[in-house]
Amino acid sequence: MIELIELTKAYGRVRAVDGVTFSAVPGRVTGFLGLNGSGKTTTLRMLLGLSRPTSGRALINKVRFQDLTDPARQVGAVLEQGISHPGQSGRAHLTTQALLIGVDRARVEVLLEQVGLAGAAEQRCGDYSLGMRQRLSVATALLGDPQVLILDEPANGLDPEGIAWLRELLRDHARSGGTVLISSHLLAELAQLIDDVVIIAEGTVRYAAPLSELYGSASARLRIRGRDPQRLWRAFEEAGATVDTDGYALEVIGLTPEDAGDIAFEAGVPLYELASDAPNLEQIFLNLVAGDAPAPTPVTAPAPDPGSPPAAELFPAPAHLIPIPSETPIPSEAQPSSEAPPSSEGPPSSEGPLLSEAAASPERAASPGTDAFSESAAVPESAATMTTTQEGDR
Repeated sequence: MIELIELTKAYGRVRAVDGVTFSAVPGRVTGFLGLNGSGKTTTLRMLLGLSRPTSGRALINKVRFQDLTDPARQVGAVLEQGISHPGQSGRAHLTTQALLIGVDRARVEVLLEQVGLAGAAEQRCGDYSLGMRQRLSVATALLGDPQVLILDEPANGLDPEGIAWLRELLRDHARSGGTVLISSHLLAELAQLIDDVVIIAEGTVRYAAPLSELYGSASARLRIRGRDPQRLWRAFEEAGATVDTDGYALEVIGLTPEDAGDIAFEAGVPLYELASDAPNLEQIFLNLVAGDAPAPTPVTAPAPDPGSPPAAELFPAPAHLIPIPSETPIPSEAQPSSEAPPSSEGPPSSEGPLLSEAAASPERAASPGTDAFSESAAVPESAATMTTTQEGDR
């Protein structure tokens, strides 16, 4: 189980991560979503002991990563940019990592087959494609057969077949009782995999709940055309829906297609079009990170505006339709266009000074004679098998 409690990371006066709190539980896949610079990777690095929090706690199975007794057998991680040496073969890389954490070499052959690299096991890692390097990173994370998996953009470079393979691998891990925390920018693909979702923006959590609740709280938008748009508008608003127009059809939020059809029937208005544009994860995510609301909120109908333009101006009627009277105004509410504020690029991309400070601490000294964590000396002596990022926190 993963627990983050008021986790905060400050760079001077700038808080890259500010009071992040959420959990990822066994048997479920949790998606961790955020734009570049949102604090997502910084959060994962603190969780894995690669960066020291300013305050708060990041726990794996109730303890800090640094305090795990056998981290490589408890946590497997994939962070962007692998640690494999370009001159080593895939098999040699996994064998080296297996020796470092005390895993039998037979496990290497099992994983090479599992990740689809058995046929390229003797090929140099430097000659691997990006997708092959990602598969090798996943194999490295799985060496100790850990219960917890933490993955940052693990699908980078994978082709559609590789993405489907990764999806099934992570589902199987969760079904067997494992905990999976995954970050990815492939939202359409992630929506097919995750059970729970955490959305972070500007260092703070905007939403943390089951994915089904996120979908349930965001209403579908209906596109409706009928013989008498004016009467439909009034009927839908009386039912509590929000109504707008693109100049050709009504756009209705807050009703199911069945309810909209019943209302039109009761109003005596024949419909020419009734289509539903259900919200997807990408749309909801963009709305939340734009700062529109800390979480999806129920739809409410706007108050009537007597100054709205007449229906004939809102709906240029096709020649084959009955003309729309222009003397009765239609309530409408102008919706000023707004765009999401540009996300801050956040603090400096390097955590060098902080990691150097961490290296001075005995509890964070790196193991001599190994290159498994060559990026930073801030890794604890018994570090989990993971690949580390050579890019700045996003």
